[in-house]
Amino acid sequence: MKRLALLLGVILISIVIMVFGYRSFSSHKFSGEVLQQPMKIPPIVLRSDAGPVRLEDFHGKLILLYFGYTSCPDICPTSLANIKMALSGLTPEEAAQVQVVFVSVDPARDTPEALGKYVKLFQDEFIGATGTREEIDLMTSAFGAKYKLNEHDANGNYSVDHTSFTILIDRNGYYILKFPHETTSTKMSEDLRYLIKNEMPISAQILAGPTYTPVVCAVTLIPSHVDGGEWLYQHHCAQCHGADMAGNPAWQTELQDGSHFPPPLNQTGSAWQYSEQDLINIIKEGRNLDKPIHMPAFKSTLANWEVKFIITYMKSKWDINQLNYQHGFMTLTPQATSTPAPAIPSP
Repeated sequence: MKRLALLLGVILISIVIMVFGYRSFSSHKFSGEVLQQPMKIPPIVLRSDAGPVRLEDFHGKLILLYFGYTSCPDICPTSLANIKMALSGLTPEEAAQVQVVFVSVDPARDTPEALGKYVKLFQDEFIGATGTREEIDLMTSAFGAKYKLNEHDANGNYSVDHTSFTILIDRNGYYILKFPHETTSTKMSEDLRYLIKNEMPISAQILAGPTYTPVVCAVTLIPSHVDGGEWLYQHHCAQCHGADMAGNPAWQTELQDGSHFPPPLNQTGSAWQYSEQDLINIIKEGRNLDKPIHMPAFKSTLANWEVKFIITYMKSKWDINQLNYQHGFMTLTPQATSTPAPAIPSP
């Protein structure tokens, strides 16, 4: 009887610990907007006054990323001041685990040296970086940020409209949530402290990236990858395959050398019949797998991740059956055709 009572007591204590442990783990309510599909950060190299800057260089730290420009009269300095206050709400040991990167979308006026001086007005450890217009466009597209250079006035001055949210990247290099501009420094501190101690409570399954489910949904397309791929497509592929991916109207006509004009890349063509690796090879090598094709080779122009973004954009135009087929989850069976019965001769 004593043993049974002791066993029941141990089980009861275990249940209590599990319940309270779960409550403490799940009780945090994020002030930042948690992304349902965390995004792996793109390997874009920017420049600062201290040299090249890559977001993956800060692996193991949380990153607060903000897009703006140094001539911004109100939003940017307010956001950076708010971030500074949020970090001051952490212990020195906690704050050392957060890296702030301010990326200027106005490289014509914001040199790396000017950016270095600007961000140090807020905190010495902040990093200011920028790049070419193409690099900035790739980066803002990847993170779903927007900006617009406005018209110059009579004195040559101009303003820049831009999104005002602060992006949070986790220790493993995934964009997992964003803070709206109105988020208070106290609320930001609370989210940062929680992530420093616990990390995101959605971890492995979501952070693994796109998920594949047969028949019902072949692939989950990350919206930021689709947007980035569309930008890359319009700047590198649209002149041949068309802005709407419809290809050359005469693409099915075989030319004298056995090649074809650029085919459709949407669901009306045959691109979806190739595996993703085959599509990468075709785009990078500038030739089809079994016959010549009229397209340039992009191996020296586009990185692998850029090609994958383009393919993700292409996939966004395919239907569910084509996605499932392309990912090996089903075989498309040709529809049966009726063959007319032979005529029976009259007696």
